[in-house]
Amino acid sequence: MLFAALLLPVALLQGEAGANLDRFAQCVARIETDAIDAYEEAMAWVAEGQALNAFHCAALALAAQNRHQEAARRLESLAVVAGAHAPALRAQFFSQAGNAWLLAREPARARSAFTRAIALMQGAHDFPPDLFIDRARAYAMEADWRGAEEDLSAALDLRPEDGLALRLRASARMHQNAFDLAETDALAAVALEPGNVEALLMLGHARESKRTGRPVEEQ
Repeated sequence: MLFAALLLPVALLQGEAGANLDRFAQCVARIETDAIDAYEEAMAWVAEGQALNAFHCAALALAAQNRHQEAARRLESLAVVAGAHAPALRAQFFSQAGNAWLLAREPARARSAFTRAIALMQGAHDFPPDLFIDRARAYAMEADWRGAEEDLSAALDLRPEDGLALRLRASARMHQNAFDLAETDALAAVALEPGNVEALLMLGHARESKRTGRPVEEQ
């Protein structure tokens, strides 16, 4: 799921020619079939003209090869290079960097990247709730359940019917011994996605925690 987040469409860089954008799309598509070849293709493109989209494709190809730390660093560099005139684009690069840091099991760096993305998008009419959800993942990886709950509540304020956010908040509340609230969130997630196995499992965990008086250890 986290790697899939890295391949989500990113707002394209201003000033890039149409052929350049087509090449970027082809490069990203290549990642799914041969990440090593895609990386080599992207670096050859870099050598031709230093296109930012070439650097971007190279970073995504590194992530696909499980070279998550390298990918995260390059994505953060792209966020800086994108410039102050493109806050939404910079936020998306920081968001992708955060997901790469999560894959690298470095939650503090992930949290920092997501915080920078959130700051760039603060007040925007199209603020993406996923930024709060992703930062909540970083908090959860650090066992900061209160921080995770607060971010997930912020995401749900923006997008109330989000099954993933409800499941994650149920987990965060369960780990704070708020078993009734955890069960309520899990029930809401199941109502939204009746066939979702993860939602059903979370409901089972919440109810077992409520029965025993201690959080279930999730795998």
